[in-house]
Amino acid sequence: MKKTITLFSALLFFVGFCAAQGNMNNLEQRGDDNSTNVTQVGTQNQNLIKHEGSTNTLTLSQNGGSNSAESQVVGSDNTIFIQQVGNGNQGVSSIQANNNNASISSEGDGNIANQDLQSDDSQASIFQQGSNNRSIQQQLGLGNQVAESDIIGSNNLATQAQNGDNQFSKLNVIGDGNVDVVTQNGVSNSMSAMVEGNGNDINVLQDGMNNFAGGPNDPRLIQTGNGNSILLVQQGDSNGSSINQEGNMNSAINAQTGADHTNIINQVGNRNSASVTQSNN
Repeated sequence: MKKTITLFSALLFFVGFCAAQGNMNNLEQRGDDNSTNVTQVGTQNQNLIKHEGSTNTLTLSQNGGSNSAESQVVGSDNTIFIQQVGNGNQGVSSIQANNNNASISSEGDGNIANQDLQSDDSQASIFQQGSNNRSIQQQLGLGNQVAESDIIGSNNLATQAQNGDNQFSKLNVIGDGNVDVVTQNGVSNSMSAMVEGNGNDINVLQDGMNNFAGGPNDPRLIQTGNGNSILLVQQGDSNGSSINQEGNMNSAINAQTGADHTNIINQVGNRNSASVTQSNN
């Protein structure tokens, strides 16, 4: 009898251990012609999927341990891709609009990616390779927004928030401990940033129409080195800026209020400082 109790207890422990190591999938779809493909390899991975609408397509893949993914869509003709490789990664893509293309790819450990799209005909993509990176994308407003974010390194933070119509934002980050914050409100604002090094900051606010600080293949906010900081604020219409910093501990502040201003800053070396303010109000 004693041997039977011992064997039964061991069996319960084994079953509980196996259950704790399993992956979990929760899927709910309402509408027509929705398609979902889920692949989970590893232990203790979990996902939550809720789709309401028609012709939405989700491809979700997780490989590793303790990863979590969430996709919630209210709308139609959206395409979502979430891929996480490593341990302890979190990916969330939420869409309440139509004709969007959202993509999240994280490779490493402890990365967080969060997307919130509430505009039609928009695109958002996040790529992270490293550990403990955090990327947040928000696209609110009318539509035709494009946000991209590429991070290679660890402990980086990148946020992109766009509210309006026909806006573009792109970041490329290589290094550790970099902080990039982008906010654009209005119509047809465009910016791009390229950061290579450690401990660099970029803060951007463009509020108005047709403000320009770079484009898809034309980065205009460039930092190479360590401990550099750029703050760009353009409030008005048709303002253009270009800032390039190479070295360490450089600082550049650009603020333009009004319309049709142009500014170029180029700093090479260490501990350089520049501040430009232009206004025609």
